Amino acid sequence: MDKKNKIPFRWCRIFSALIFIAFFLPRFLFAETIELVFWNYWDPKLILPAIERFEAEHPGVKIKNEQVSWGSALDKILVSMANGKEPDICEMGSTWMGKFMNAGVLYPLGSADISDKYFMSEAVTWDDTLYGMPWLVSTRVLFYNKDLLEKAGIYSPPETWQELLYAAQKTNEPRKGIFGFGMNAGEPHVLYKKFMPFVWGNGGEILDEENSFVFNSKETAEALDFYKELQKYSYSEKQDFLDELFKRGKLALNISGSWNFSRYPKEAPNLNYDVALIPKPSHDKGYNASFLGGEVLTVFKTSKHPELAVEFVHHMTQIANSMPITEEAWLNFPADKAILNMPVFREEPKLNVFLKQMETAVHPPIVSEWVELERILNKTVERVMYGEELHQELFAAEHAAGSVLNPSNAQPLSIGDKETALRTSSEVALLSIIVIFLIINALLLYFIIKNRPHYLGIGKLQKKNRILYPLHTMIFLSPWLIIFAVFWFYPAVFSFLMSFYKYDIFMPDLLSFTGFSNYFSLLKDREFLQALFNTVVFVGGTVPATTLLALVLAFMLSRLKSAASFFKSVFFFPSVISIVVVATIFKAFYSPFGLFNALLSIFGIEARAWLVEAKLALPAIMLMNIWTYTGYYSILFLAAFTSVPQELYESAELDGAGEWQKLRWITLPSIMPMTVLILIMNSIRSWQVFSEIFTLTGGGPLGNTNTIVHYLYQVGFRYHNMGYASAIGYVVAVTLMALAYLQSRLLRKKEALL
Repeated sequence: MDKKNKIPFRWCRIFSALIFIAFFLPRFLFAETIELVFWNYWDPKLILPAIERFEAEHPGVKIKNEQVSWGSALDKILVSMANGKEPDICEMGSTWMGKFMNAGVLYPLGSADISDKYFMSEAVTWDDTLYGMPWLVSTRVLFYNKDLLEKAGIYSPPETWQELLYAAQKTNEPRKGIFGFGMNAGEPHVLYKKFMPFVWGNGGEILDEENSFVFNSKETAEALDFYKELQKYSYSEKQDFLDELFKRGKLALNISGSWNFSRYPKEAPNLNYDVALIPKPSHDKGYNASFLGGEVLTVFKTSKHPELAVEFVHHMTQIANSMPITEEAWLNFPADKAILNMPVFREEPKLNVFLKQMETAVHPPIVSEWVELERILNKTVERVMYGEELHQELFAAEHAAGSVLNPSNAQPLSIGDKETALRTSSEVALLSIIVIFLIINALLLYFIIKNRPHYLGIGKLQKKNRILYPLHTMIFLSPWLIIFAVFWFYPAVFSFLMSFYKYDIFMPDLLSFTGFSNYFSLLKDREFLQALFNTVVFVGGTVPATTLLALVLAFMLSRLKSAASFFKSVFFFPSVISIVVVATIFKAFYSPFGLFNALLSIFGIEARAWLVEAKLALPAIMLMNIWTYTGYYSILFLAAFTSVPQELYESAELDGAGEWQKLRWITLPSIMPMTVLILIMNSIRSWQVFSEIFTLTGGGPLGNTNTIVHYLYQVGFRYHNMGYASAIGYVVAVTLMALAYLQSRLLRKKEALL
């Protein structure tokens, strides 16, 4: 080997040695640090001091603190489970625990009875074993405006249902913008928390000791009858709007939480209010019940250091470490019952009421099917509030709960069944890879055959080049093709195959083949059919309106002689803003004290709950959508206008054509390709509407704003049925392709006629 070859080889060896030293030498020189990942929902400034104290007590241990948004926490946890990337320690909502404990994904913390020391002990106990520690607890009490009650001649808070009804009736003056009671609506995960205290206080339950559904009872019917009567003197809205109404002195009575204690003194120092226990049925019947819930700390089984993670959980649940979170915003309280004797709670009358309410508050049942049961409860209460027959809805709830708690096809898996399911899961993944491999090879073969020699006289070198050309092309495209295959094509094939299975994300290896059952079930799924109808209405209302308004706006902009750039920027700007931000702005516009109700008040019209009223919610979202995207499409139309040859207009003017004739016979035919593009783009975007629904209504009220993609999200990430969600996704995909094809064909035929 000559010197020229030795030198590069020598440097390669030196470089390899340096890499080895850089990566592996620190492992021998320094002790390895143990890292635990901690997911929680709080500002790091409230968590880090407690973490630092734990790290000081445990040298060599590092707690990696990761803040997670409460709204997306459950989704993120499920995705982490599906990818095997769970944190070591995780904060969870107490009502989620049944599903996680039943799935066997949590590390057991022991078998001690902690009910005497902690609130919500039932939320972390499964088969007499602890799978978490209660951390923070919250409940709700009755807030009442003392000035409004005294003005109505009432000088003490209501203690019974009838007293509450009387107070609401006496203080309710909607013409003056004053309302008696704040009734929650339009929030599927909050509604039952405001209603169930009346059922519990009346002796009713959701499940009995044997986990049988007993919601359809005399006690529930009485509570619903009372709630319907109370609705006559109420303002129905989302919780944050009701709290704002109360803060402004426009709401006399409101069931709410302790989070208001951090707002009202700062934002409404003159508000004369107090709190009381939620009224019971009568002085000699029932008790003052409320909803009890909060956050718990858990350890996943996948943690490499579970004992150390358990130590950290016990460390964080100490009052000294949970109290700073409480004092920051008063969203909740430490779950340790030692707070009952703390002066800060005992000496403050309002906080003392919360402590008394927590002693009689009720936590929802801890069952793995709670998410489905919660949906049934919310749907039942909501439908009764919107005028459906009470007993009919209770019977429907009983039937729906029966199918959830005792599904007809529910059979315990034997060991052999489980092994078969595990093999099936592997086979689906393997089958996906095989399908992709076959498709890629088929495409490659197609390109080779397409470029084969077409005549015998071609030279050997030319034949070789014609065959190798597509191979060279594929090699150059391989980086993009690999990314495309791994991150798009493989998930698409896998989800398509998964649409033929029953697939629970909590148990990703336990599959059951259902064939076309998921697709056939869509035809009988009322919620899917309603979501499909809502989507059709949304597309049919927004696409023509947006396209027509954009065309008119583009025509007007094309006629501007000055400030054209300014107006283009103004109209284009809404499409640049995140749709979530736009939805948040319009949520403020639609609030009881927002822009739209302010306009109504000018004409003496009562305020409307735009996002809560069944007939107004979807049109309100459609209006926002039209406002957001009209400017964007107008710019596209404007670009098409500028591409029309001016000679055509000049010739038409010589023939005496007016503005309308030029628009009709020159402009519109010339911009037809752009019109086709805009209609297809607009239709595809509208069919996939999600963020607006998720941010503004969550699909309510009564499912009147639920769309296909939002329903897909609910089925997959809320109810964990990924197989069914995959079927919905492919129905959407096929529908979009068919719609785009039909639009293109119809518009091109029209273009040919023009």
